[in-house]
Amino acid sequence: MKSVRVLIVDDHPLLRQGLVKLLDLEDDIVVVGQASNGKEAIELAEQLRPEVVLLDINMPGMNGIEVAKILKKKQPSLGLLILTIHDDESYVNEMIRIGANGYLLKDAELSQVVRAIKQVAAGESVYPAHLMEKVMEHYHQLEIEYGRLQTTAAFNELTARELEVLRCIVEGMSNKEIASSLEISEKTVKNHVTSVFRKLDVEDRTQAAVYAVSRGVKPLD
Repeated sequence: MKSVRVLIVDDHPLLRQGLVKLLDLEDDIVVVGQASNGKEAIELAEQLRPEVVLLDINMPGMNGIEVAKILKKKQPSLGLLILTIHDDESYVNEMIRIGANGYLLKDAELSQVVRAIKQVAAGESVYPAHLMEKVMEHYHQLEIEYGRLQTTAAFNELTARELEVLRCIVEGMSNKEIASSLEISEKTVKNHVTSVFRKLDVEDRTQAAVYAVSRGVKPLD
């Protein structure tokens, strides 16, 4: 089985070293590098080409938000998994906007971190349910304040199948799971997902899910 290549970015050496030791116990995860600040993170990500970057927000000099923006601009397909102490929907909202693929708190169990790394590497999104509920409330409030209709021109452009795929994305399903659920090939799912992103003008599954739920799209029954 191919190992997931991970770069750890955190200014606390004990936390980095602890994560390295714990992740080294996993047969299908390999830590390819460590960075203690934003500059190192950007340089190592360019040199080592990890599949997933485990990124802290609080760092001296360049913080995790700035680093995330630069990394996503340089490597759009790079998996960004935020590992932070900030239990705040404003940070989650910002990371969704940037295109981060996941967000975990530092009190998470190791099993959660391992699972999240693998999910992000597989192209899935990982965000805490309680924080996503707050983010959704924020989006719903914006809808009320600006009087926007839940049915938009963007949604009107989606085909019936694309809408089904979008609802599966809202449920957090991978392309493989969507293909099985809708009884179509993974290649067809990938094509539909690409089309949905283009029509909704979003960059990833998390942004698509947030956009959809905030406008009243429900998961499949």
